Amino acid sequence: MKKLLYLLPVIALLLASCTKQNELNGTFANKSNDGKMVYLLSMKSLKDNFEPIDSVIVHDGKFKFKLKETTEPSVGYIVVKEAAEGTPNGIPFVYENGTIEVAIDSVAKTSGTPMNDKCQVFFNKLSDVVKQLDALDLKIYQATDDVVRQGYMSQMDALNKQMGTIGYDFVKENIKNKVGEFYFISFMGVFSDEQVKELQALSSPEHQKLIEEILSMKQAQNGGGGFVGKKYIDVKGDSPAGKKIALSDYVGKNKLVLVDFWASWCGPCVQEMPNVVKAYAAYKSKGFEIVGISLDEDKAAWTAALTKMNMTWPQMSDLKGWGSELSAPYHVQGIPFTLLIDQDGNIIAENLRGDQLEQKLAELLK
Repeated sequence: MKKLLYLLPVIALLLASCTKQNELNGTFANKSNDGKMVYLLSMKSLKDNFEPIDSVIVHDGKFKFKLKETTEPSVGYIVVKEAAEGTPNGIPFVYENGTIEVAIDSVAKTSGTPMNDKCQVFFNKLSDVVKQLDALDLKIYQATDDVVRQGYMSQMDALNKQMGTIGYDFVKENIKNKVGEFYFISFMGVFSDEQVKELQALSSPEHQKLIEEILSMKQAQNGGGGFVGKKYIDVKGDSPAGKKIALSDYVGKNKLVLVDFWASWCGPCVQEMPNVVKAYAAYKSKGFEIVGISLDEDKAAWTAALTKMNMTWPQMSDLKGWGSELSAPYHVQGIPFTLLIDQDGNIIAENLRGDQLEQKLAELLK
C-alpha cells in the first residue's frame, strides 16, 4: 500500500502530461470581429506558400484552435477574413507544442510558449524602431528646410541600420531552428553579403541549399537575365479605391517611373519603405513617379499599410498574393523588387535599394 501511495504523485504527473492540450487561444480587445472567420495558416516547408489548415468563427471576442503535436517550432499565421477596421490581418506566431495566447488589438502579442515569448521580444524591438521611423516620415514630409530634412534623413538611415541589426541578431541566435530560417529569408534583402554568408554557413545543409537557390534567382534578376535594357510590360490592376489603372497611365508622362513590388506583410519591404518615401518627397516635383504593386491578399491590410507608411503614390493590386497576374510578367520571386523605367518605356535599373535609389535619381534628374 505504501508503494502505491508513493507512486500516486508520479502517476498524476504522467496523466497530466498526457492530457496536456496543444492549442491557440485568441482574444480581441473588443467584439467588433464577432462572427468573422479566422484562418490558421501553416506551410509544409520554406519553399511552400502558407495554406489554411483550420478555421473558426470569432465569438464573444474570442477564438480557439486545437493544434496537432509538432516535432519542432515553425512559423504560422492567423488571418481574419474581412477584419474590422484597426485589426491587424496577418498575425505571425510560432506553431509549437503548448498553449499559445494571442492578444489582438491594433497590434497582436503572442505568449505562452518559449519561442512565442522570444519572438514577441523580437517584434517589440522592431515595433519600437518602426514607430520612430513613422514619426520621422512625417517630419521629412513636413520639413521645408533642406538642411533640416537632411538631418531627419540621416536619423532615418541610422534607424534602418538598427532594424537590420535587430533582425540579424535574432536570426543568428535562432538559425538552427525553422523560425530563424524563416526570418533569415524574410530579412535577407537587408543583410549585407557578409552577413548572408555568415548566417548561411551556420544553417542546416538543407537550408544552405535553399539560400543558394534564392541567391541564384536574385542574381538572375539583377544580371544579364534580368529586365534592364528591355521595354516595360504593361499591367493593369485595381487601385485602393477600386479604379482600374495601368502602368501605361504613368510611363511616358513622367521622366522616370519606379515600379515597386511589395506587400504589407513583408518585413524587408516595410524596412525599405522609408527610403522610398524619402526619394519620392525629394524628386516628385522633378518628374519622378512611383507605381506600387502589392502582393497582398487582404485589402484592409493593404490599405492600412499605405496610410501607416505614408505611401502617397499610385498603387494597384489584384489581391492574389504570389499568384498575382501583375507580378507574373516580371517573374517576381522575392520582394521588395523594383524596376526603374525611363520616359521611353525602357527599363534602366532593377532593385535599387537605400541610397542607391537616390543616387540614381540625382544622376538622371539633374
